[in-house]
Amino acid sequence: MVKRREQKNAEIPNVDPEKIEEFASRVDDVAKPGRMGRPPKAPGKKRDYKAISLPFNQAEWEILEEAAEKAGRSKNNFIRWAILEKAKDL
Repeated sequence: MVKRREQKNAEIPNVDPEKIEEFASRVDDVAKPGRMGRPPKAPGKKRDYKAISLPFNQAEWEILEEAAEKAGRSKNNFIRWAILEKAKDL
């Protein structure tokens, strides 16, 4: 036998529409960490063309971790971003 579920909060509380609009408009003002300055991802493109296994020593790894954290990016994204930025300068 199927147990029917009942909605617990059937009534919508009285909320001022202006408050709802003000709350919704703040979404655009909030910056998403790690997304600023990120190169646009080509739609439909998978990253399966080439792969690199790149060994790091401890000092290099610590520099990469610190820089990626300051930039708000993952380590892989930071490496990709650094390559694109350096390529622009050449």
